[in-house]
Amino acid sequence: FSWMLIYQSALAQKVDFSHAMVFCPEQNNAPLKEAVVVLQQVIEEHSNIILPISPNLNTQGNPLIVVCITKEEGTLPKAFYTSLNKLSPTGKDGYKITFLKDEQTIIIAGFDERGALYGVGYLLRKMEMRRGQILVPENLNISSTPAYPIRGHQLGYRPKTNAYDAWIVDQFDHYIRDLALFGANSIEVMPPNTDDDFSNSHMKLPAIKMIAEQSRICKKYGLDVWMWYPNMGSNYTSTDSIQKELNEAAKVFKVLPKLNDLFVPGGDPGDLQPGVLFAWLKKLAVVLHQYHPKAKIWVSPQVFRPSQKWYDAFYKEVNRKYSWFGGVVFGPWGKEPIQKVRQLVN
Repeated sequence: FSWMLIYQSALAQKVDFSHAMVFCPEQNNAPLKEAVVVLQQVIEEHSNIILPISPNLNTQGNPLIVVCITKEEGTLPKAFYTSLNKLSPTGKDGYKITFLKDEQTIIIAGFDERGALYGVGYLLRKMEMRRGQILVPENLNISSTPAYPIRGHQLGYRPKTNAYDAWIVDQFDHYIRDLALFGANSIEVMPPNTDDDFSNSHMKLPAIKMIAEQSRICKKYGLDVWMWYPNMGSNYTSTDSIQKELNEAAKVFKVLPKLNDLFVPGGDPGDLQPGVLFAWLKKLAVVLHQYHPKAKIWVSPQVFRPSQKWYDAFYKEVNRKYSWFGGVVFGPWGKEPIQKVRQLVN
């Protein structure tokens, strides 16, 4: 009996949004408009329906989807604002979604532009889409904020992955878009010289061009761009060798439209003593900030056979609070549990 009640209730909750329109109150907000574009694109891909953009809230009786950010809530009609205000406040990357049954309106209010994109992703996952039809549940009322500040995925365009090396730019775009719709906020790329081979017959673009495209795609969707940048040079104490590595780094940083963080592993590959490692990172930070002034450098204690002396020197450098330093990365070959690493970082 209770199962039948749930089943009947579920049937009654579907509302036809096949003729809906979309309204975005901020016409000059490019990241927010991109969230609207994504909403339209995915719906068209799954239903062959293109939801038109409404210039205002008057849709002449058609259902409406509003995409906005929190600071714009107060500009919406009172019923819209009141419904949103009943939900818990959100934080960075968060969103609120509410369904106003009488107005046949769904409101997605992101805490920020990226939150609005995640709200779009949630709505798309709740939709039932088939050719010529879009159904949505009328019980859409949610307030959600991510539990973790970094939610990323590495997309290494290189032969070693045996996966992404055959992809074209459009495939990366769709894949990164889908990762974003499920809550990813960062993508990690890597420079061209990190593999046994720089290229293979499957690669449609040189690696240096593809990582530029990956960065551009992330910028379009408002995602953070990380780069895994291991120490591949042969000598980090020789002036000439260091300059050669800095010149190579400049070529890489220059082509990226966006770079938020650089991750340099302490080893695997590139084992260096902490003093040499951090002296190199100081120089690398100068080049990095020529092209990406706000980017931070992160480092990990990934060393195959570290001594206690190595660890002591490493965390001494970590805790000097360099302006360019982002933090410590916990990864493979780390010999201490993450709880201990947290205790050692002041």
